Parts: sequence; C-alpha cells; structure tokens
Amino acid sequence: MSTKNRYAELKLFKGKTIHRLLPALERYKAELSEERERQSRIKERYGVKSLEHLIVKLDGDLIGLYDRRDRGENVDLAIRNKEERKKWYEIALAKLVQTIQAERILTMSTPAFTTAIRIIPAVGADPAMRRDDEIERIGMEVAMRYEREEGRVPEDVSTDNLGFDLRSTGNDGVKRYIEVKARAGVGAIALTQNEWWKALRFGDDYFLYVVMNAANDPELIIVRNPAENLKPEEMVEMVRYIVPVAEINDKGEKV
Repeated sequence: MSTKNRYAELKLFKGKTIHRLLPALERYKAELSEERERQSRIKERYGVKSLEHLIVKLDGDLIGLYDRRDRGENVDLAIRNKEERKKWYEIALAKLVQTIQAERILTMSTPAFTTAIRIIPAVGADPAMRRDDEIERIGMEVAMRYEREEGRVPEDVSTDNLGFDLRSTGNDGVKRYIEVKARAGVGAIALTQNEWWKALRFGDDYFLYVVMNAANDPELIIVRNPAENLKPEEMVEMVRYIVPVAEINDKGEKV
C-alpha cells in the first residue's frame, strides 16, 4: 500500500473512530453529571447548611457580646475569637459554594487521536479461531432470542468492552452478564483476560453462551459461572483462555 493510500485509510479510520466514540463519551458525561449533581446536593445539604448555621449562631453570640461590652464588661478577647471564627467559616463557606458550582460544570472536548495499531492474525493461528462478523452476528441473534423467550430483556453492550456482550434483566430484576461465542462449526472458543476476570467477579451471575454450528444449524450451549466450572488452557503469550469443545459440552447445558 502506498503512503498516500495509507494516509487516506488512516484519515478515514480516525473519522470513524471519533464518530463511534462520541456517543459513548456523551453517555459517560451524562452519568458523571448525574453523580456530580448527587454529590453537590449532599454537600449543600450538610456542608453549606452546617456552615450557615454556625455563622448565624456566631452572629447571635456576637450581638450578645457587643451588648455586654456596651454595658462596660471586658469581653474584647471573646469578641475577637468569635469574629475570627466567623470569618474562617465565611471563607470556608465561600470556597465550598465555589467548589460545588465548579463541580456541576462539565465540558467535553473532541478526543485527540494519538495513534492506531493494526492487529492481524498471528502466524500459524488456527483459521477457525479467527473472527467472522457474520458468525458473531448469528450467535448474538440466537442468544438474544433465547433470552426473550425466557422472559428476560437482553441489552447488547458488545461494543462497550465490558467483558461481556449482553446484560439481560429478568422480571425479578436479577441480571445475567452474558458472553456470547459463536463457531461456524464445532470447536474450541477463546476468552479474553477481561472476559475471564469478569467471569471471576460476577460468579453465578456470569454466563457463557456458546453457539455451535452457527453457519448451518445453530445450537446454543450455556455454561453458568465458567470461571468456576470450566478448565481452560491459558494462552499466556496472547492473554487468552482457550476452552476446548469437550469441556463446553461436558460442563454446558444444551437448550
């Protein structure tokens, strides 16, 4: 590929990347804004109100001390101490209000594209283990159809890099975190390190849905808590966990 064509391809890739990234950033901004607003209300309720209460109380104390001083009592030290304390509270209140206002303001700039890395299949890699978008699509369709038939509501989060492809919610509010793997025929599947870590984290709430023979006659096999029930072959150099088909058939449930 010529330098000119490579540059054009990179420019197109940058545009597509930014286009896909912006909606995710907008969602993150909305989530962060909601959390900031919640924290701000807590600070206003407890921090601001507490300082305002202390200032009002000191004002009342000072009015009494000023009256006593006017009657000839020597209360200058007490007045000075309370005035200094009131001034400190007023400064703290102003800073807190300013901080709360600043935390409520969120802006988002266009992401800076730093670099791109092209990933190609390793030399000698098993062709059957290479990604096939059409097979993956069929696998997702089979998994989502099964979830709906079981009365759950599946949400496709496969593009969010969460370590699972579906978040499925039942009528009772219980969630399933589902990783979907599909094979054109019958064979082993690979789990990434992130997927394996999420399986460890969610335990019985994490499910591996393997769709075998996706190209012709899809068959769904479900493995609950794969981190506990499967014995994969760890591929350290590629940071993947290879699960043999025999292990899937032995520990999974065909539906």
